Amino acid sequence: MFFLSKLFKAKSTKSQTVNNWLHEYIKILAERNLKPKTIEIKTYLIKVIRQNIGEKLVSQITPFDISQLIKIYTDQNKAPSAKCMYHLLKDVFREAYAQGWNDKNPTDPIKCPKVVVKRSRMTLNEFKKILNEADRTGNKLMHDAMMLALVTGQRRSDIAAMKKSNIKRNYLLINQYKTGAKIALPIKLQCKKIGTSLLDIIQASHNDYLISRHNKQIKLEDITRQFARLRDRVFKKDYWTGTPTTFHEIRSLAERLYREQRIDTMTLLGHKSQAMTDRYNDSRGREWKYLKI
Repeated sequence: MFFLSKLFKAKSTKSQTVNNWLHEYIKILAERNLKPKTIEIKTYLIKVIRQNIGEKLVSQITPFDISQLIKIYTDQNKAPSAKCMYHLLKDVFREAYAQGWNDKNPTDPIKCPKVVVKRSRMTLNEFKKILNEADRTGNKLMHDAMMLALVTGQRRSDIAAMKKSNIKRNYLLINQYKTGAKIALPIKLQCKKIGTSLLDIIQASHNDYLISRHNKQIKLEDITRQFARLRDRVFKKDYWTGTPTTFHEIRSLAERLYREQRIDTMTLLGHKSQAMTDRYNDSRGREWKYLKI
């Protein structure tokens, strides 16, 4: 009787659709205690999987189906998204295989797409020119956002969330949205190349949010859009060797400037490994390395 029950269960799972399995897979993800940003990315990609192969049987998914899903992003030159989709599909169908929903993992023959970063790094001189444009056009919000990004080295999601009320015992407490890393930055932290400290920015802010519009948290899309507008006023698109630099590149610039000051940039950026921090230190051939003697 037990054998027949097990056999019936195996047959029933192998006649189920990808949508049926994804319903079960989401329960597995919920038990992994993932970071909010990770959940957000996976939820979006699962929606894409549903739209493209959701009605197919799990047991009939082929490597071609997998490659076509990844191709959605490689065709758009979105290599990081293609890589995320690859890893998600590999996990989705590995779990399905483990639970007896199929006889093999269709992702096995597929190789992980290579991520070739094309976005241009930002130099300090370029930062200053874009900052001056913010001043010239009266865009105080973007001026303050850029300065805060350079002085703290944080991502835009954390920049937008910074509050005076998060300062405890002369440290600004940051719970990074993307990774969940908890960082305490001393308010006396100063980026010497621009002569500005975190305390300077805090004292200049008249609201609880260090960067805000009418004391309300600024939308991340506004930061991205307004920065791009300023950048494109200063530099023509053919100026850049890769794709035009973005607001996020201020984070890499901050790492490089603070490393010159012998600051612990791995802790500053909230990384778990020095190897990750070293990637941010790479100017991708846009800066000279000066030998000190």
